[in-house]
Amino acid sequence: MVLISFSAVWVRIADIEPARSAFLRNAYALPIFAALIWWRQRSVGKRRSPRAGIVAFATIAGVFLGMDFIVWHESVAIIGAGLGTMLPNVQVVFVSIIAIFAFGERPHVAFWGALVPVLVGVWILGVGGEPIAAGGSMLVGVGLGVLAGLFYAIYLIVLRHARLRRPAARSVEVIASATLGAAILTGVFALLQGVAGPAVTPADNGWMLAYAFGSQVLGWLLITSSVHLLPASITAVALLLQPVLAMVWGATLLGEPIGAVEVGGAATVLFGVVAAHRAVVVGQRRERAAIEDEPAG
Repeated sequence: MVLISFSAVWVRIADIEPARSAFLRNAYALPIFAALIWWRQRSVGKRRSPRAGIVAFATIAGVFLGMDFIVWHESVAIIGAGLGTMLPNVQVVFVSIIAIFAFGERPHVAFWGALVPVLVGVWILGVGGEPIAAGGSMLVGVGLGVLAGLFYAIYLIVLRHARLRRPAARSVEVIASATLGAAILTGVFALLQGVAGPAVTPADNGWMLAYAFGSQVLGWLLITSSVHLLPASITAVALLLQPVLAMVWGATLLGEPIGAVEVGGAATVLFGVVAAHRAVVVGQRRERAAIEDEPAG
């Protein structure tokens, strides 16, 4: 989570067009993923075709990840690294709502109460917050951040099905496939914007390479490999850690203004997100207990 918390910092420091940075983070990460997959195949002594490391359904999930990247990078450019990283955490709420209506999952009743602070916090930020971009609209930036959370929620759900379809696939293969899908979508979008190429300066390309390796590859692989091993309480803390650190980096490293409105709105949203996450976990435990208590036959 610490590595991921620097994502928006790399974007702000590189100071390139949002569409270009959304594309480059994927384009620069793909060769690294390819090298990791090749190295692993070689280490286990298996000779496989280049396409063997691609998980097709995860690539489809990556298309939604690419949508998330496009709106997220635009949001960061308007409202800054801290709030831009915090808002997409509402994906916890969107994942649960989609699961309720699409898969019949039943969270604890407290889940619906948790939506109140989420909505209130988003409203506080949209109405009272100050954008970092000159002439930028806080409402637009906050709206894009929430939309990024929706796209990320869809990505997570499709990725879950990708793992179910290919349970033997390694984490590096799954994440690389998703990155491929995201690279295709963001590449097309960047091409339409006329920015589908490397950054102009070597320094900016260096920052995007650091982003690709530190957050996109290493950070994601560490999270994917460990999150299912952690108890729900630790996962809830991790939900808080990433956006809080991002706000700290934004204020200390980038000089982003963080006032009472921004802190209060962000804290309200995060309180609701963690409460919603806890309600979902409680609901899942109750459903499992009910299934185990059903008589056999």
